[in-house]
Amino acid sequence: MFTVHAFRRGTSGLVAALGLLALPPPARAADVVPFAVALPQVSGPIPSTSTSFPYIAEGFDVMPPVPDGYVEEEFFFSGTGNLYEFTPTGIQVVTPCPARADLGCTNIPYTTRMLVKRPKNKHAFSGTVVVEPLNPSANFDIAAVWDRSHGYFVRNGDVFVGWSSKSVIVDMLKSWDPSRYAPLSWTYAPFTPGGNSGTYDGITFDIAAQIGALFKVNGPGSPLHGWRIQHVFEAGFSQDGGFTFTQAEVFHALERLPGGAGIYDGYVPGGTTGPSNINFGLTPAGAIGRTDPRHQMQPREVPVIHINTETEIYLANLTGGVLYRRPDGDAQNDRYRLWEVPGASHVSNDPRDPVLILQLNLAERERIAPEDLDPVGCAHQLFIKGPSQGIAGVVDPNDYPFMYVSNNAFHSLIQWIDRGIPPAHAAPIQLDTTTTPATVARDAFGNALGGVRTPFLDVPITTYVPIDTVAHTTAFSGFCILYGYNVPFQEDRLKSLYRNRLDYVLKVLVQSARLVEQRFWLLPDAADAVNRAVHADVP
Repeated sequence: MFTVHAFRRGTSGLVAALGLLALPPPARAADVVPFAVALPQVSGPIPSTSTSFPYIAEGFDVMPPVPDGYVEEEFFFSGTGNLYEFTPTGIQVVTPCPARADLGCTNIPYTTRMLVKRPKNKHAFSGTVVVEPLNPSANFDIAAVWDRSHGYFVRNGDVFVGWSSKSVIVDMLKSWDPSRYAPLSWTYAPFTPGGNSGTYDGITFDIAAQIGALFKVNGPGSPLHGWRIQHVFEAGFSQDGGFTFTQAEVFHALERLPGGAGIYDGYVPGGTTGPSNINFGLTPAGAIGRTDPRHQMQPREVPVIHINTETEIYLANLTGGVLYRRPDGDAQNDRYRLWEVPGASHVSNDPRDPVLILQLNLAERERIAPEDLDPVGCAHQLFIKGPSQGIAGVVDPNDYPFMYVSNNAFHSLIQWIDRGIPPAHAAPIQLDTTTTPATVARDAFGNALGGVRTPFLDVPITTYVPIDTVAHTTAFSGFCILYGYNVPFQEDRLKSLYRNRLDYVLKVLVQSARLVEQRFWLLPDAADAVNRAVHADVP
């Protein structure tokens, strides 16, 4: 569905054209050069009934209702994509194409699906479209960005587009509802039995470019045709945060609109320690080496705000260190921020929902009620059926509201683009390098030092722990390392810190106002933080 331009100007020509900071080594002849993507073919919206509805769509089965003033629709879209691998100077189409890729490494066909959440009235539309390659890590779709920041998107009138971004998910959807999802097609050929990655998953980056171009061009085939679109952003968290990081760093400069303009106007990768393997293990060259500078976000002509929880620091230190860290950038051709949020964990219940949305997704996949869910098996969760809940004296999953910083990342991206207002700078989370591997430095309460400081840690009433361990091996206990929990302080410690509840609330109020002034939080989120303080269990 797309073609590479016949000219072979090489990566150095692209960098010069974009005015980036420094020229890379001369490109190899096989390196991919900038090309215009073709728009995918779209069908839909796909009709929904009480017995045939989109997986994880709101308002059906166990999922929460669609937000007031919004509608959600499902579309199928089709195209072709290539499989890529890294070279020392860029990327190339996988060469030679392995025998197990019997469809070849170019022009691989796909049909996948997208969920579009939009205001009912286009006059309520903000002009911003946020596109997320839905997270496939648990072998079912997870809308990690929407689940945390839907309150912000709805307040604004943003459109959210989530699309199924791996062949294992298309395979799951076709099994979950064979009739509804019969038109989907993305050959799932796992490397190992039950594996999460398949031979043809590397086309996901071409698909991401094509769906972004669909909304950026917004022609007759677009679900938003006739709507006034101002910004199209890609955002992802965890595995799809790695996809988003890679799209920004690698594919943004190569996959372009007709005429050469960029597709996405900015990126918000979250919960990721850097670029992903671009062919998911198909060839060793799909991953970059430890000393490769591309572990860090490279210059590009659109802004990136990278946001991480404390869990990512822990995981990075286990696997070789925080290689993704780099200085912030304010140059027009290298706008970059890194915000690390101490206290926040990879899996958390930011809005304090009765049931973690992640678990509702699983319940819907299994076609069971949430109370029939099997336990995850983490050490600080009760080993009982139903939604996860902490053992005595523990809140689990962690309820630290990482979403406050996440919401502000989207707001700050728009301010940076439209008004030239650079986002705030934050120090990284502090590390204790006297240990091997390095560990997070902590205060007297066990909370992390450094990073984006908030009243949850600087006016503390609990200790936040960003990871958990496995107490019982289950189908999902491998995810326990991503679950955080918190341990509320005992009454005697609270009385030693605060004269009374009012003293505590006032301290939270002061720091919340400061965070708004510093441009790390938005006012509605600061108000929510104060409301949490008012209702906190403080004597």
